[in-house]
Amino acid sequence: MLENPQAQKSLFTEFTPPSVEEWIAATVASLKGKPLEKLTFQTYEGIPLSPMLNATASAANLVPGQFPYQRGTTAQAQPWRIAQRLEGAQPEQLNAQLQHDLAHGQTAVFWPPEAHFTANHLGTLFHNVDLAQTPLLIPFWSGLPILAQLAAAFGNELATLHGALLHDPIVWLVIEGSQPLDALYDQTAVLTRWASQNAPHLHTLAVMPALYQESGAHAVQQIGIMLATAVYHIRQLQKRGLRVDEIGGRVTAVFSIGSDFFMEIAKLRAARTVWSQMIAAFGGGESAQKLTIHGRTSNASKSQLDPHVNLLRATTEAFAAALGGANSIEIAPFDTGQRPTNEFSRRIARNVQLILQEELNLTKLLDPAGGSYTVEYLTDELAQRGWAFFQEIEAAGGIVAALQAGALQQQIAATAAARQADLATRKAVMVGSNLYPNLGEEPLTQPEPSVDAVPRTRQDAPDPQSALAALANATQETQMALAIAAAQAGATIQQLQETVLAGAEQVMVEPLRPFQPAAPFVQLRQKATAYAKKYGRPPQIFLANMGPLRQHKARADFTRSFFEVGGFEIVDSDGFASPKVAAQAAVAAGAKAVVICSTDETYPEIVPPLVEGIQAEQPNAVIILAGYPKDQIEAHKATGVDAFIYLGADCLALNQWLQEKIGGSHD
Repeated sequence: MLENPQAQKSLFTEFTPPSVEEWIAATVASLKGKPLEKLTFQTYEGIPLSPMLNATASAANLVPGQFPYQRGTTAQAQPWRIAQRLEGAQPEQLNAQLQHDLAHGQTAVFWPPEAHFTANHLGTLFHNVDLAQTPLLIPFWSGLPILAQLAAAFGNELATLHGALLHDPIVWLVIEGSQPLDALYDQTAVLTRWASQNAPHLHTLAVMPALYQESGAHAVQQIGIMLATAVYHIRQLQKRGLRVDEIGGRVTAVFSIGSDFFMEIAKLRAARTVWSQMIAAFGGGESAQKLTIHGRTSNASKSQLDPHVNLLRATTEAFAAALGGANSIEIAPFDTGQRPTNEFSRRIARNVQLILQEELNLTKLLDPAGGSYTVEYLTDELAQRGWAFFQEIEAAGGIVAALQAGALQQQIAATAAARQADLATRKAVMVGSNLYPNLGEEPLTQPEPSVDAVPRTRQDAPDPQSALAALANATQETQMALAIAAAQAGATIQQLQETVLAGAEQVMVEPLRPFQPAAPFVQLRQKATAYAKKYGRPPQIFLANMGPLRQHKARADFTRSFFEVGGFEIVDSDGFASPKVAAQAAVAAGAKAVVICSTDETYPEIVPPLVEGIQAEQPNAVIILAGYPKDQIEAHKATGVDAFIYLGADCLALNQWLQEKIGGSHD
């Protein structure tokens, strides 16, 4: 080892760094003359991703904490907030859950409110919680009732409250299909003015591209929709007398983080860049140009199959959110959506973030992904393409007009369909779902359902009806005060919401539906399980392996992987020396489907007698050929081969088809 730094420097000068052209030439040579473009693929965003990237000029002069904030909104590394969702209906239980989680590493609270909660419930829920140090993240489709309840519960302490009311009228319009947009923006103007004086650290508006990601949208669509939504927010609130700095500085963006690691890092960095440029175009100042981002692990990337794999997916997604510079991150426990989460699943989810912070030391780095050619390239591409998509939405009349026309829904549906097709053909992989299934897995245990679904109310609770009647006749100037008075009188969140929105005109759009790419594979396995319960064993496939091991093994292994996805039991065999012996073994096995595994060269000789031998005894047997020899297809079909499996075949469709064929043969 050289100990002299000068000697090390001299040693490096003896080697000339290869040029980009030399790297390309070496790569092409390794491809045996094929063009480099063979290694380039298009992302769902339409971005060509090459294995050969070099430094991009766009990132060279960007400084942490300075416009356009691609490298973060602060010049010093700050620990992101570790958020965890509260689950349950009873405030006492929620408080115990919160106290435990805060004592074990949680630093922010994500709480979807119960509609029947009152200010007293909130007081119980947050008893002995230092909300000056623990930000609240509260998603709800109407922000004023929540703020009124908080004000009634905490009084003067509200001034120390941190966090965000994750209130995005547009995203709730897309979820529900109808919303009273004008009334919601009237409320947002009221609560934003009031909060600026009484809760200065609490954000009162959100943009939530997370919903669109969960419906299948790619990163460019998410960024463009985020901008279009924010512009609609700003214009609506400007009409109601607010300035852009009063609006932009009180917005939190909520992103779902998917499994495309580098794309997700770049997405958050690009979002900050275009946000700052958009606010600057409105004339907004430095504070409003800095976007606060809450990242949460994606629901769409999770599966009920092999659910503990969700732990690994969530880890990479949280890692991407951290590298992308999220201000707070929420990891959904691996069993979310399958059962009420428990202390173990919550602890593991929380500890993933603690490991990223404490063991990987990510909080000690400024823009740890900065300088990566891939990340810088993707960031620049997403920023440019996201801005262009935003301009398309604006040209169509803005976000609401585009949603009413159904254009955005169609574009997102097309992206979701492309993702689903890639999973069906296994061009994209979900471990445990469409590849490497765990057929021996036990379903997650389900606790007894709770009968205590509505929060309890004191027997001596006051009657808020007179206060609600006053609120129903409020003006813009008195609405917030009267809402707080109604909350103090015992009104629930739902009662406040119904009162302030009564009679409001609705805007209608076609709602977006959650995208669950693993769902078709879950249904396959459920059908196989139902079959096994009915007939005493899973649906079976016999492998007619022909010849020595080297002749059939590759395709036999491929067949096993291909059909275990559908819950089929594979009846394996040694290599058979003749079609006659193979046919006898297939019939004796009693399986309703047979896959012939050998080589293209041997198929013309072995397939006809093998198929004939099976069908002579089992005329309804399904015969499948492993491989796709193009010049033999018609001949094999004429012989009696029903289907072919090969790399790129529709694994989902073929498993569905075979389940139907085998299931029908038993009826």
